[in-house]
Amino acid sequence: MARLQTTRHLGGKVAELRALANLTADAALTAAPDRQMTVLDAAKRLQDIADGLERRSRRSLEQLAVAELPANATANEVHHSRRRQATRVGADVYLPGWSATARALPNVFLRSALFAATRGVQAGNASLLAGGSPGLVAEEKIGTFNDMTMMFSGYGLCQFDRLVYSTCLDYYRDVPLCPEGSLQYQRTTFYEFACRMGNRYSVKAHRAIRASLLRMSLAQVRVRNERMNIEVPQLMSVKFDDGKSVEGFKGSDALLLRVTTSVAELFGPGAWTAVENGVARYDGLRGWLANFYAGHAHPKPLPVELLHKLCGYGPSESNLRASLVRALEKLKDPTTPACSRVASYHFSKDGTNIYVVRSAWVA
Repeated sequence: MARLQTTRHLGGKVAELRALANLTADAALTAAPDRQMTVLDAAKRLQDIADGLERRSRRSLEQLAVAELPANATANEVHHSRRRQATRVGADVYLPGWSATARALPNVFLRSALFAATRGVQAGNASLLAGGSPGLVAEEKIGTFNDMTMMFSGYGLCQFDRLVYSTCLDYYRDVPLCPEGSLQYQRTTFYEFACRMGNRYSVKAHRAIRASLLRMSLAQVRVRNERMNIEVPQLMSVKFDDGKSVEGFKGSDALLLRVTTSVAELFGPGAWTAVENGVARYDGLRGWLANFYAGHAHPKPLPVELLHKLCGYGPSESNLRASLVRALEKLKDPTTPACSRVASYHFSKDGTNIYVVRSAWVA
């Protein structure tokens, strides 16, 4: 919103300068002959400044995270805009458009330790469902690249939560996000949600999904990137319309999901990635690596220490190398979808850096 306000401010300045330039040009007509050229030069200078600000305003508009279209925008205009980024059409805000064969998430989520590669998070499911608060944190700094800062409050999240959250977003693939303060919900059932995730429904899956939704309903994220602050006060909210105790779960139990427009700020141009459904379902370190590299356009060496910080793989780096090798070997398997299959990888001689090449980069 800050960038949008800046753009509108520039637009207002442009209009003021053009009006002043016109008044100055009119004044030249009544000025003394020896002053006319000076006054006309001043008018031209004001027009030049206005032109420069207009170009700056246009560039700022192109860089908006959420593109702005009028309410009467054509279907083609909306489609073209949503191919690149989140888009506001009149009062409605849409996420970018992606295929039903993929799941989309902001790159800041896929390239950080927000959805950690650890499996320990789900060990607290029983406590969470019983009303406990396992792993609750406030304003914790999440591992990211150095050009970004992410602060997180809530329960620790894992790769299973990534899949659940991307499934929640999929319910908004063709409909606008919920306005802030609105109580609109997307209604579904646990059975349908599990199937949409690509899993079979079971009571065990029901419990895991419910615990994950509870974790994310309390998750708050603040991101600073490119001198911009983006705040998502709630990743999503949920209501369980089953009226039963946790011992009476059924696939037909109603599930009400709500994702608000604040999330759209994270889906700017080049700031999100659609990952094939099969890859989105990968778990653990293999899942984190597959989704992490999916959003990169070309290979580059990365410090193992940095990768350890980004993936959230436990407190110790000592056993990470062996785990990386196991996960990357799995991603080299021919059954891995081509978009995320690893062609090769190697460590530097001193073991401090790793270089991963996806098949898609060498095709």
